[in-house]
Amino acid sequence: MKSAPKAIALSQGKVTGSQQRSQRRIKDILQSAQHILVTEGFHSLSLRKIAKHMGISNGNVTYYFANKQVLLKALIEDRLTRYDEEFEKEAVTFPHSPKKRICAYFQYLIADAQIPDSRSFFYQLWGLSIHSPIAAELRDHVYNHFLSQVLIQLKTARPELSEKELQDKSFLLMSFIEGLNVIFGSSKKFLGQFDHIEDVLKKQVLDIIQS
Repeated sequence: MKSAPKAIALSQGKVTGSQQRSQRRIKDILQSAQHILVTEGFHSLSLRKIAKHMGISNGNVTYYFANKQVLLKALIEDRLTRYDEEFEKEAVTFPHSPKKRICAYFQYLIADAQIPDSRSFFYQLWGLSIHSPIAAELRDHVYNHFLSQVLIQLKTARPELSEKELQDKSFLLMSFIEGLNVIFGSSKKFLGQFDHIEDVLKKQVLDIIQS
């Protein structure tokens, strides 16, 4: 990933009152941008529209995000940070059980895949990545991030496995969750046939980890 936007830089070190206000503004901009992205699509997302949605001047948005590319990168980093924070919460719950930690993390991802706004966010990124090199780079960044996170946890949970075996399992688990993002977007009529599916999915994750 190339130069980080101010949204990332401001989170480092001691934070002054002015920086706190800036961070709040950045957070509000990202929330507004995500709302537009998941409800109207990337083609409708613009810095001017964000400013209008927030009731602020266009300059207040461009001060932090010079263009849509910088904004999209910040949106991706913000979402990955939130996933990492959720994992840390799960890790604290099971400090002495690596297998329970990684299972709890995937239970969170399974639940997240069922949230329409979360799915829509990644649908937009996938669609955009077909024609946009920047979006394709960000898509790969997301995949590499998740792959490295899972690999780290699997090494702790299954230290007896080779690096190749750990990589293969990490890829399989990531593909499993990625597929759920698509399937959970199906109709309620279709999904209604599988009212017990979450328990089955959790068991499948455990089987992949332990096999």
